[in-house]
Amino acid sequence: MTLTSILPTLRRSIPSPHSRDVWPARTVVTCDDIVVGGISVNRFVELCGLPAVMTAPAVIPVSGGMSSSTATTTVLLLRVMAAGGVDGGTALAVDADLVAAAYAVWSEARLLARVSSAHDHRFAVCGADGERLPGVAVVLPADTGCGDVIAVPCPGALSVGDVRPHPTLAKGLNAGGVE
Repeated sequence: MTLTSILPTLRRSIPSPHSRDVWPARTVVTCDDIVVGGISVNRFVELCGLPAVMTAPAVIPVSGGMSSSTATTTVLLLRVMAAGGVDGGTALAVDADLVAAAYAVWSEARLLARVSSAHDHRFAVCGADGERLPGVAVVLPADTGCGDVIAVPCPGALSVGDVRPHPTLAKGLNAGGVE
């Protein structure tokens, strides 16, 4: 448990801590953005649209942040397309086909482009096809909803083609909830 999860109003002045070993090398987390290798993720989203991926050198584990010359880490940038109750729980549907992102580190997911003072809440995650990812839960502010952007680190290299949903898959999503 972190100070920002106990007192969420602190998120306006200090960023939530992150695990340096799962994000790309030279990643800096701010209150409402993530900077990967000197590139703002929020600006990257403005230029490239969503879903998007940023791939950069991985961190050599237990090295204090040294870049690997062979391994990579990808940051998945996803838009929340629907938020709602499913089977008595709460789920977020994102605008991506998440089969390729099976190894994403969902515990490190971050809300981008806005700072929330809401307490943390555990959400199930659904891809663009509306299918819940088994065993996957993400902890984000409770007011996370339709239109919000989240970033999730994923070991290895993924291309945007790996996460861009097929147009017929996205039809299952609606703004009122997860089907």
